[in-house]
Amino acid sequence: MPTQDLDTPFGSINIYLQSRDASQSIGTNNANKIWYLNTPVAIPRPDVKMLCAVTDFQAAYSWYIIRTGVNDKFAFSDQAGAAVPQSVTIPEGNYNATTFMNKLNTLLVALLGAGTRISYDSSTNKYTYTSTTGTNTVIIYGKGEGTADGSTCDTEIGMEGVTSVTGTGSVTFSNMVDFAGIPYIYVIAKTLGLENRNSAGDINLTLCKVPVTVQPLGFIYLPQTAGLVYLTLEDREIKKLQIVLEDDEGNELDFHGIGWGLTLSIHYQYARLPIGNPQMILGEMDSRAKKRNEHTN
Repeated sequence: MPTQDLDTPFGSINIYLQSRDASQSIGTNNANKIWYLNTPVAIPRPDVKMLCAVTDFQAAYSWYIIRTGVNDKFAFSDQAGAAVPQSVTIPEGNYNATTFMNKLNTLLVALLGAGTRISYDSSTNKYTYTSTTGTNTVIIYGKGEGTADGSTCDTEIGMEGVTSVTGTGSVTFSNMVDFAGIPYIYVIAKTLGLENRNSAGDINLTLCKVPVTVQPLGFIYLPQTAGLVYLTLEDREIKKLQIVLEDDEGNELDFHGIGWGLTLSIHYQYARLPIGNPQMILGEMDSRAKKRNEHTN
């Protein structure tokens, strides 16, 4: 919403936030920051409300595709007879289909002994697990199944949304492998009164989604069109701002000491009744007030 389209005489305010200048850091991953404003931002009159939008954002793609405790576990079973779940943990880092396959094979050899088990077919972009014993039952566990909640790297290995795949001697994973990393950075405003919703319809404090369109070590910017939508705030005054940067599963990103910044733009707008028949609106308000009084009495 351009400033010239607003209907109050009060000018807009930009709040420039840099992670390095935060008053407080929560955790050690540089993604959860708190700023205390020496000069609070407040509504100038009771009949005015605040609108806000993130109009600028910049951050380096400094987190890893495979992150410790997030998507680093591969769970499987390669046994004669009853399934015995096992798992290996992949060190965090940036991988592609080939380097991840090589790392996984190294870990499986250390756990099970000699023999290459994971192969990659570049024509189908899928992994196949092959047992050294052709009669063994092979099970690859997806997220939520097997040992320690299954393979948390389900997206990367091609098991997203799949609980398990089973085969005799070998098994090809269900989906294509995906090492593109997260598609969005979610800018979460913990201290602002927002009315956004998530997929389940629950109140969500996401201020905006920043698309990640670069490879690791690249620089991420907010597209210009993203700042055109201004959100209504329930706040009457802003003294404290807490911003958290998360992935699409609600995990905080680990920026490994690299800073980021954003601009939060505040606009003012007169509060008003919805467009419609004034008598009808007032009648509805009187009816609601009457019901509240009856309930109270």
